[in-house]
Amino acid sequence: MSLLLPLAALSLLAACDDLQFPRDVEETLKTVLAEQKMTVAVSENPPWIVLADGHPPQGVEADLTRAFAEALGVSIEWKPLGAFAALEGLEKGDIDLAIGGFTRKDVTPVKSAAPSYVYFEESFVIGSRGPDALPDDIKGQQVFVPPDLPLAALVEEEGGIPVDQWAEDLSFAALPHWQLEEKDLTASEVTLKRAQHVVAVQQGENAWLMEIEGFLRDEAGTIGARLRASAP
Repeated sequence: MSLLLPLAALSLLAACDDLQFPRDVEETLKTVLAEQKMTVAVSENPPWIVLADGHPPQGVEADLTRAFAEALGVSIEWKPLGAFAALEGLEKGDIDLAIGGFTRKDVTPVKSAAPSYVYFEESFVIGSRGPDALPDDIKGQQVFVPPDLPLAALVEEEGGIPVDQWAEDLSFAALPHWQLEEKDLTASEVTLKRAQHVVAVQQGENAWLMEIEGFLRDEAGTIGARLRASAP
């Protein structure tokens, strides 16, 4: 009996150790901190990521990543890649973080990639010069749609007429919700679509993901202002 008690205690300690979460399968967080460097795949997608030859990545997520690296005390190795290549590259283990204005829908189908929590939900809405605009109000009306936003077909489904030039005599515009204020518009009752923004890490790197998510939660209140500052 006296021998059984120490053995039971050792088993209990081992079990407790097994229950320590989260853990990284590939020890990404431990490696990043030890090597004082993280490798980040960046995919062009303004205003989240803006790439220009001879210049480091710019945009909202590039700035957030720099702030995160500074908080960890590590440097960044940037790897410009296409969206799919950035997410697929996580499987090889040589990319620690993939950013590019990705949504949860972008990341979830890629088996090697794990999305973060949704750190920013973007709503694309019809903005109106007057308050309380109803869906029927835009039928037959011209609606400004920025050329870089794929919203024209959605505006047509609501009965609006998409135009790609903003003019002061227009009453409606299709924009992300954070951009309405600069055009002095009020969100109508028409929401065209929503985008749930995430960043991505390799599957199984749970401690690393928790570290990133903690940082993003601290920065959540700044995202709208960062977007407005980065918008052309």
